[in-house]
Amino acid sequence: MGKRRPYNALLACLAALCVFLLIRRLLTKSLSLVVPGSSVIHFSIRTTASYHKSRLDVLLRTWLNTVEPKQIHIATDVMDTWTKTAQDSEYQIIQTSCDQSHHSEALCCKSGFEYEQYYIDTGGGGTSSWYCHFDDDMYVNVGALVDTLAKYKPDRDRLYLGKLSVGHEYKVQSNERFLRQFPNHNTSYYRFGTGAAYCISSSLMKELEPYLRGPKRFVETCKAIGEPDDVTLGALIGAVLGYELTVVPLINTHYNYLPSIDSNSLVDQITISFGQLDMMGQSPLKNVIIIPNAQFSEEDDPTRFLSYHCLLHPMVPWCARSLYHCLVYPMTSWCKIT
Repeated sequence: MGKRRPYNALLACLAALCVFLLIRRLLTKSLSLVVPGSSVIHFSIRTTASYHKSRLDVLLRTWLNTVEPKQIHIATDVMDTWTKTAQDSEYQIIQTSCDQSHHSEALCCKSGFEYEQYYIDTGGGGTSSWYCHFDDDMYVNVGALVDTLAKYKPDRDRLYLGKLSVGHEYKVQSNERFLRQFPNHNTSYYRFGTGAAYCISSSLMKELEPYLRGPKRFVETCKAIGEPDDVTLGALIGAVLGYELTVVPLINTHYNYLPSIDSNSLVDQITISFGQLDMMGQSPLKNVIIIPNAQFSEEDDPTRFLSYHCLLHPMVPWCARSLYHCLVYPMTSWCKIT
């Protein structure tokens, strides 16, 4: 009888392991990361062929999975393996005829296609309450975004939400080309948000339609006043229509010093980014968020998007669930459930 005990113990361990794996498979199979309330947002992402591998691939593996694919619209200049993967997953690909450069005209051109797609969707029966644009170097915490947008009434209020851009105050009188294009402007100066991340309410998008509808109209306006996409959009909203930018502090771009974000508030941020900061003649400083005990090393996860995704969604199969995670970040949704 004594010889059977190790054998019985081994069988019990195997049985327990099988039960664990079955439960985990059922949980994983039923897991949906789609954030409730995100269906009222038209998500628009601008990218380019040279960033498909290094940026779009990471987005496809992380935050894009928290939104229904039909809500995601990706504007790019070339169709390739990465865009086909996105298309096969039912994300909406907007193939533009724009240049692949990062020059102002190319960015204005892509923006025009993005706006046009919004109007096509809403005209075809779409019910988006918000138009939200994000560059391909942004991770969007969709839960935090939904919570913030829920505070407003987009069908009634003309809202332009974002982060103040560098040199954010623009004096209309200093641009003669603007004055010729819009002689009946409403104000002498306006503030504009960074073009990396912003949201516009449906009521304001409707008022902007004469200025944004048509893929070439916006780029023509950019050319006419001689300004890039973010300044031009701010001019239309602030100087022509007379609406103020609503600053949202939880939006972070690569222009912010990202290591300064308190690790305890990471889960509350609406967006994070990555990049480098110029240091006045010194070597550029790496600019990424700091996640204590991150899931992945900086070598494996240079943007920190993978580790951040695991922080927000520890139930994702490739993210390890640990007791330590819940001890450090007890407000994470999964930890609160358990």
